[in-house]
Amino acid sequence: MSTVEGHHSKSQRIASNTIALFLRMLVVTIINLYAVRLVLRGLGDMDYGIFKTIASVIAISTCISTTLSVAIQRFYSMALGHQDPTEFNKIFSASINVVMGLSVVVVIIFETIGLWFVNTHLVIPDERMVAANWIYQLALGVLLLSILQIPFMAAIFAYESMGSYALISMLECLLKLGVAYLIAMATTDSLVFYSSGLLVVAVIIFLLYFLTARNKYKSCRYRKMNDRDMYRQLLSFSGWTLFGAIANVGLIQGSSILLDIFWGPLIVTSFGISLEINTAFSALSSSMVLSFRPAMIKAYAEKDTGYLDQLFVACNKFIIYVLAAAALPIIFEMDTILHLWLGKVSATTVLFARLIIFYIVIAALHNPITIIMQASGHIKEYHLPVESVCLLSVPLTWLLFRLGCPIYSVFVSMILLCLLAHIVRVVCLSHYHATFSLSQYLLHTICPSMLIILIGAMLTACLHHVVDASLPRLFIVGILSPLSFLGIVFFIGLSRQERALIRQFAVRKKGGGQ
Repeated sequence: MSTVEGHHSKSQRIASNTIALFLRMLVVTIINLYAVRLVLRGLGDMDYGIFKTIASVIAISTCISTTLSVAIQRFYSMALGHQDPTEFNKIFSASINVVMGLSVVVVIIFETIGLWFVNTHLVIPDERMVAANWIYQLALGVLLLSILQIPFMAAIFAYESMGSYALISMLECLLKLGVAYLIAMATTDSLVFYSSGLLVVAVIIFLLYFLTARNKYKSCRYRKMNDRDMYRQLLSFSGWTLFGAIANVGLIQGSSILLDIFWGPLIVTSFGISLEINTAFSALSSSMVLSFRPAMIKAYAEKDTGYLDQLFVACNKFIIYVLAAAALPIIFEMDTILHLWLGKVSATTVLFARLIIFYIVIAALHNPITIIMQASGHIKEYHLPVESVCLLSVPLTWLLFRLGCPIYSVFVSMILLCLLAHIVRVVCLSHYHATFSLSQYLLHTICPSMLIILIGAMLTACLHHVVDASLPRLFIVGILSPLSFLGIVFFIGLSRQERALIRQFAVRKKGGGQ
């Protein structure tokens, strides 16, 4: 097979994986959003705010599991790129030992410092402290299971078995929806019941990832590992990636804790609802990145820089345009959407929901850059300057609140620092990836996308003001805005080669080709 044919085959696989993950994202998002309505109705505003506050404390540490997953997947993909199953097995065995050790450390930290923080610093009504401590312990159990499943889930990603991942994650969503539905029937404390149900779901999902990886991939067999160099590489990579993950989680969960301290649980409820929108958009972004990540890392391992740069450009455009197509109608119709979703909501909730979308679109732009930098191994040189900027978010937000600035200042801090961090990311990529061109990035990706988004925003605004009635307007804007935006993207935002690839893929799928 020629190089061109090989690239074409890989691109077709990426497109197929992207469709599978997009469908998964669509189903998961719809289920999750409906589940939020059930949870909010079952728990009430106060208990929901308490749940999100406790979840924020635990979620700060979920960056550990996310970081390890990315690190292990990177080493898996490099091993597959080198076509070395023995190396893959060594990484798998080392990762099992790492997650076991990490689990012990997490338990010690969260049963000491974590418990002290929850009981002395969070603003929780006295009568709900017992329930808060119960959900803290149950959430810790969910966290531990998410850490233990990392080596198995990362193997599924590395082998690009996105269908298996999509099925398991959709099942997870359905199970969580079932737990949310049963809250209203609970005879015990609703908060404790809901948290217990989430722990049961976590156990089931862990077993599914474990069994899938063990049965599908022969390399996923544990054996004793004493290779210190392997541990050093894995932990070094994870350490600096963890630094980045902590900073990024701090942008969200640290802000949630500050809102609780300065404004109380009810405001956290508004922020928590905006975070559900963040989760939905992040799922959309992740579904696109997941299909590109293994191929980009393998291209780097194979030193195929030409194909890597093609994937980089395609990934950037895909993220920007698909997120913008979804974001524009939602921003303009947020009032109606939240009313249909949750009933009556405060103006603060609507504002938070709109601002979080701006943050998500900007934050998602880092993904293609991060993939290449992680593949290159220049982790310290990348994460140290970038995440030092992100780490400023929580102290800046604290300072703004202390100075008496309004509630939405939390998003001003998040968005401004996210923009600054992206500039630092681009500078790092231009320094460590020789074939990256800053002028080409600005001229062919950023500037055209900003122009197209501006045109799309103007068209969406016109559609928004044409119709007065909220429901017909939501339908018209929700259909015509994305279609017109993607039409503009196809003819203006894509290169001739990219348009030809899309046409070719559409013809193959229409004809039943694979």
